Order: sequence, then structure tokens, then C-alpha cells
Amino acid sequence: MTEPKILYQIEDRIARITLNDPDQRNALTYAMVGELIAALRQAEADDSVRVVLLAAAGKHFSAGGNLREFAAEIDQPAFYHWQSGALWEELFSLPPQMTKPVVAAVQGYALAGGCALAALCDLAVAADDAQFGMTEIRIGLFPLVVLPAIRRAVGDKKALELSLTGAMFDAYEALRIGLVNRVVPAAQLEESVLALARDLAEKSREALHLGKRLFWDTTGMTYAQAIAYGRSLRVNYMLSEDLREGTTAFLEKRKPNW
Repeated sequence: MTEPKILYQIEDRIARITLNDPDQRNALTYAMVGELIAALRQAEADDSVRVVLLAAAGKHFSAGGNLREFAAEIDQPAFYHWQSGALWEELFSLPPQMTKPVVAAVQGYALAGGCALAALCDLAVAADDAQFGMTEIRIGLFPLVVLPAIRRAVGDKKALELSLTGAMFDAYEALRIGLVNRVVPAAQLEESVLALARDLAEKSREALHLGKRLFWDTTGMTYAQAIAYGRSLRVNYMLSEDLREGTTAFLEKRKPNW
């Protein structure tokens, strides 16, 4: 029996989604993208899940899109490419819409769409051996669908530079430019990213949800608009059971029961 290309398991309120095609450096086929979308939606719908952890089997996170599959479809008509692009659009639209934090564990190559996938996650922890790059330009392609994820993470000028040059860079440069949040020794990646995910899983689900919503919804707003929007969200949260429990637990010097 062929092993699934996307693995899904839940432990300690963490949904672990694993890219599982290490022989192909976890290059993403359309089938894998579809399965990844389904796994993310499954985690979002599961009330027992507080955090989503995106990881990869083998030595590499993801080499991006599967070039053999891309090459085989070049001669297809325009409508085919419009339809096939919908999967990538759905994938790169989904994590910002989710109420739960999505954390990436990145090792080895994170290239092209794989680099953007790491950038797309709310938080990312990289092994010190990780190598990043928006390398599509090397085969005559521009990262048309995934550029917004890189742009949000590293800013306008840097995102354009990376996309135009296709230059590769190491984990510490990824940390410096804001693509990842932490760099850890490769041998400690699993331990470190699980510690982060477990820490998040202990937080108020409602606070995490509202925090993500505020962050994403205020993208593009003016400063004044963002402040006003935060005020509107504050009204609902001030009436929430999670806040009541959190403040009560603090005053009673005990751990909150969320």
C-alpha cells in the first residue's frame, strides 16, 4: 500500500500535519496540495485542536511545486491553468482565515512554494541547516500566487528582491529578515517546535482567535482604522468566559481552565 503523502495526527491538542514525500524533497503535487488543504480544514473544524503544526518528513521541508507535474501541463489551454491555480490560491488563502495558530517546523530546503509555505504560517521555527529561496525565477517562472505570503513576512523591497533574483539564503538570514521566528540546532528542531506549540495550546482559544483575526483583518488599514477595529473586537472579548476565567485564575493564583 502506498503511504499517504500528507500525514495527520493529534496529540496534546496539537494537530500535526506532515508533508510525507521525502524522496521528492516534499515537492508539492496538486494531489498533495489538495490533501494539505483538507488536513488544514480538518484541524480548523476540530474543537479539540488548539494549534496546528506543519512539519515535513525527511531531510527537507519542501522544494516547492513538483516540476515534473508543471512541465507536463505547460501545453494545456488557459482555462486548465486557471482551474489548476485555484488549489494554490485556496492553500495560500486558508491559514490567515483559520482561528488557530499554524506553526511551521522547517529543515533542509524550503524553496519556491515551500519557502512561501513557511512564510504563510503564523510562526516558523527553522533548523540551523535550513536553506531558503524563492527560486521560481531560475526556471522562468515568477511566484505569482505565493508572493503575497513572502511580502507580508519580509516587506516589499526584500520580497521583490528575493523573487527577482532567486537567491538562496540560510536560516539566520531568514531570521534576520523576518521570514522565521526562531533558529535552533537541527537536532533540537522537534523539541523546540513542540515546546512552542504546547505553549500556544495552553493559551485561551478565544484570545488566540481574536488575536489572529485582528492581525489579519487590519492588514491594509490605516493606524486609526486598526485601533478602532481593535476597540470593536475588545467589546466581545471583555464579555467572554475565557477572560473571566483568566482573571479569576490570576487572582486565585491558579492555572486557568480553558
